[in-house]
Order: sequence, then structure tokens, then C-alpha cells
Amino acid sequence: MEQKIYIATVAERGAGKGLFVEIVRRLLRDRTVAMVRFSDPLREIVALLGKEESRDNIDTVATALRNAFHDDGILIPAMRHRLKQTDADIIVLDGLRKPEEISLVREHNGILLYITADQHTRFERRRQSAETTDEIGMSWEQFVRQDQAAVHTFIRTIGETMADARIENNGTVEEFEAAIKKFMEDKNIY
Repeated sequence: MEQKIYIATVAERGAGKGLFVEIVRRLLRDRTVAMVRFSDPLREIVALLGKEESRDNIDTVATALRNAFHDDGILIPAMRHRLKQTDADIIVLDGLRKPEEISLVREHNGILLYITADQHTRFERRRQSAETTDEIGMSWEQFVRQDQAAVHTFIRTIGETMADARIENNGTVEEFEAAIKKFMEDKNIY
């Protein structure tokens, strides 16, 4: 039995994390690829509370939990549990936001991948494919304001200082796929 491969993605909104997983699945058809998102437990809490699944509500719940328990790694036990329950050859751990969360990647001998794109490109992608209710019809000013929030600053810092690899995604899907192929070859994932 092959050992599982863990890839943790850290990326700003609209940089291409979801597309990354789609492309990896397409390139590795003979292997199972699963995505486990750090935001899933937060989205579940927001839904249980009967609140709108907006970026602000998800961030509010995350901040409240971290502050209430004085623990920036509060989601690690939930994610560790989900990883144990995930039966796949390749597990993409999506959406790390805090430096403390990197320990989860390291304990699984995972690869931390920073996917980045310029701000205008990411804005256009979010407008075309909103993930949360507050991204629908979002203005440039709203996007910039959300992009400057502390949690998003952490994403860039983690990506620029702690990542094992980096992929720029400012071009076409074909260019992104070529960069992913190179990343997988460099990291012996093929």
C-alpha cells in the first residue's frame, strides 16, 4: 500500500486552490484525491447557528473560537480527526490561515504549497465564482478591504516565509496546469 501524500495549500481568495484540486484529480486519474478544508468546521458552525454563510460570518466564528480558547491552532484537533477519516491516496489540506496550523502539515510529512495570484486577477475570479454569499456582487473596495484583514495578511506571510513550493496563477488554466505538473514532478508526486 502506498503511503498517503499530504499537500497543504495556502492561498488568498481567488488564487486557484479549488482549481488546483480539480487539475490534480485530472492528472492523477489512477489515484484518489480528497480535499479537506480548514473552513468546513467553521461553515458547519455558521450553518448550525442558522446564519448566512458569508466570509464575515465564517471569519467571525474563527476569531471568536481562537479568542475564547486563546489558541490560534484551535482547528487542528478537528482537522486531525478529519484527516484520519479521509481515505485517499492524496489529501489536499485546504485553507491554512495561521502559522500554528503548519504543525499539522509537518506531522504528516506534507508539502506546504503557496498558490498566489495578483489582486486584480483574484478579484475577477471571485466575482465570477463566488464562494460565500457576500462575494456575490462584491465591489473592488469590498474585496480590497477583506483582502487587507489580518487573516489574509497571515496567508501571505505563511506563503512567502514557510512554504515548500510556490505556484503563480496569473495566466491561463493551461499555464496553471503546466506549473502544477512541474510542482508534482519536483516533489515526486507522479
